[in-house]
Amino acid sequence: MLILTRKPGQSLSIYPQSTLDPGTPVEQFFAGGPIQVQVVGVQGPQVRLGVEAPAGLCIRREELLPPSAVRPLSEGARRVLARKLKVLMLLNLHSTHSLAAAAGLALARVRAAESGVGALLLDDLEKIARVLGVKVVELFLSPGRTEAERVILALLEGE
Repeated sequence: MLILTRKPGQSLSIYPQSTLDPGTPVEQFFAGGPIQVQVVGVQGPQVRLGVEAPAGLCIRREELLPPSAVRPLSEGARRVLARKLKVLMLLNLHSTHSLAAAAGLALARVRAAESGVGALLLDDLEKIARVLGVKVVELFLSPGRTEAERVILALLEGE
């Protein structure tokens, strides 16, 4: 059993080992039983989790994801993403908390995208885009392409 300590907003990832054949049927992963996550302790805002998973799966804290899973975005792309998210969140009446909940993401993940700081995963952006009703590529297009976006931008610039 792997023991991890997590604080609010932190997460862990479970994914297939890189050496695993991509054609492996899902049934093979779970032949020995399901993934089990157990709370083994709580101390203040920290939770100790015990995770048991099949041998073909890798479990990592978000801050230790392999470099292949985390590809840095340019500073310009991060700025456009952050601004576009702010506009789309206002248009869709989402706060950071409600977007995270609706997308099934840790709050830290949405804050990373919204602020342009931190690790961003394509899976996270896909979930955010789905909730906001856009394609992922649209998250990287400067806001102001629609009338509604131009109105939100005008309001934001008036702040």
